[in-house]
Amino acid sequence: MPLFNKFTKNFDNKEGDEIRSIIENLNNMLNTKKGFGFFLKGFGIDDMNQYTSKSHIGTALMEEIRYNIEHFEPRLKVNNIQIEDDDKPFSISFKIECTIKQTSKALHMEFDSIYNGFTLKD
Repeated sequence: MPLFNKFTKNFDNKEGDEIRSIIENLNNMLNTKKGFGFFLKGFGIDDMNQYTSKSHIGTALMEEIRYNIEHFEPRLKVNNIQIEDDDKPFSISFKIECTIKQTSKALHMEFDSIYNGFTLKD
């Protein structure tokens, strides 16, 4: 897990372990196609092929991300999700602001659709 260590360097081991676990769960959620590969109804991201514009896809994905975090990551409370501006035509990035419920610690993340992963922000 060296990759996660650079994102959790300001946290003690217990808190760092919890954040790594949360990030791993979020990556699993957002990289699972809804209805495939998991037994929980509604888990994962729906097919976005029915949308014709980047803004429609972005709005639908924000709703899917919010739903998944609220239903399948009980350690987080979603404060805000917004699309990050970029000029890349085949990429959508999101800024996700959450609070870890037990500690009330803010967690600021960015999800990049090209790299399919989260980056923690200060």
